[in-house]
Amino acid sequence: MTESGHMRSPKWLWLFGFGTLLLVLLPVVGLWLAYREPPGLFGAPPLSMDRIWPLLGRSLALSFLVGLISLLAGTWLAFAETRTQYVGRRILSFVSLLALATPSYVIATIVREQLAPQSTLGAAFATSGTFTGFWPAVLVLSVACTPYVHLLSAAALRRCPVAEEESARALGASTWRVCTTIIAPRLRPTWAFALVLVSLYVVSDFGAVAVLDCEVLTWELYKARDGREAIAIGFGLLGVVIPLLAAVRLLHGRTHQERSVSQREPALIPMSTAALCLTWLIHLIIIGVGVLLPALTLTGWLMDGLQHQFSFAPTLTPAMTTLLTAGVGAFMVVIAAGIVSWMSATMESKASSAVENAVYVTSSLPGILVAVGILKLIIGLKREAPSDLWLHLETAGVFLLAGYTMRFLSQGYAAIKPSILRLDAAQIEAARSLGANSSRAFRSITLPAIKPSMLAAYALVFLSIAKELPITLMLIPLGHTTLAYRIFDGQQEASLPDVGLAGMTLLAIAFTLQILLNRWRGHV
Repeated sequence: MTESGHMRSPKWLWLFGFGTLLLVLLPVVGLWLAYREPPGLFGAPPLSMDRIWPLLGRSLALSFLVGLISLLAGTWLAFAETRTQYVGRRILSFVSLLALATPSYVIATIVREQLAPQSTLGAAFATSGTFTGFWPAVLVLSVACTPYVHLLSAAALRRCPVAEEESARALGASTWRVCTTIIAPRLRPTWAFALVLVSLYVVSDFGAVAVLDCEVLTWELYKARDGREAIAIGFGLLGVVIPLLAAVRLLHGRTHQERSVSQREPALIPMSTAALCLTWLIHLIIIGVGVLLPALTLTGWLMDGLQHQFSFAPTLTPAMTTLLTAGVGAFMVVIAAGIVSWMSATMESKASSAVENAVYVTSSLPGILVAVGILKLIIGLKREAPSDLWLHLETAGVFLLAGYTMRFLSQGYAAIKPSILRLDAAQIEAARSLGANSSRAFRSITLPAIKPSMLAAYALVFLSIAKELPITLMLIPLGHTTLAYRIFDGQQEASLPDVGLAGMTLLAIAFTLQILLNRWRGHV
């Protein structure tokens, strides 16, 4: 942390950090190699710029609107959860975060079906035509992304010292004044990282925009019938990242340094009637569209299968595979993100910006292109250096875990780095001057300070891996499936009872994770 001036990183951490960044950029190299293959292998010519520009503009507009809505709604829910008292605060916040477990393509599929004119809800809302296009995509992706901001902002607010807030209120400052002058400067880094996380999620989303026929770059990617065209669109998506990162840099501003860490709960303030209605409305939308509607629909499909004595596909083994891959993958991502975040925080600003840009590059690509890039490299390695080693690595799931790390490193980074930026280097140096070695200083000072963010990062990455589809489909060892894989199979085969069983199992895993997270927070 250069602003503090005393944070140091061991050489092994720098080596690991730069090695991780090189690993993250490998899919881009693989895609470039694939794009340079002779045109005869691909066939059709790439898209014209006259076709690309409208898609690019809509991609940016979709990303901007979803990012803005998610930032406002997620921050408000985080503030309401950590600083106010209202009826249903704990249970509503708990259930709202369950929307993280529902894949965006599942939400889109269910919303499109349930709001069709011939459906019960469609008739109740008097909808005409299919519920598709740009604005339905804004709704679905906002519901899917708001819990990301909620989780990250709540973790940041739990770290903020509350003494200044309470002193300001004691001197007569309004809640709005406290938020704008004390809380907002502390949340700016978290907002910046949350915004880039949501924006990259929207830019790279493949399933929801395809289901809702929203004409953006990834929608064109879904329609692409030629590999060269698909890869060209992928590089177009990288171009979308540049203005997003510039906007985030402006939001980030100057890092607000903390000199203490709150270890006690703040005094909760009562809500006004208007604020309470707004909070309940946001909860209603997130829970209704992201949790209840999917859960009721999936349950209906499951019960229909039971009533008709449907022969369900096995679900226990995919559930165990999901737990294993998501658990191990999330652990790897959080460790890698923590090291890269620490390395970035100790750099000068220009070098730190370069590291962040490298972290975000691969996350701007849809998972299918990340998997294609990895497969291209694997094929090249097998061709250049034939060996049984590549088969053993593939069978052990190494390439799958590497794909998860490349795809979701930005999520862990966005959750962890703000807490590292808030560390007080003076406390760490004081501990060392009193005889504590680096390990003890880390355990007693650094780890307690960043633990809420580490838990938030683990939850985000775990659920993202659990519902991830393209990388899993293309890189998982033969003979293994996950719940997302099972949901995809069920949709492809129009086997709705299988989709219901696998989807409800995935929601149950998310529910269990939320319970564990709430317990862990009590020990932070």
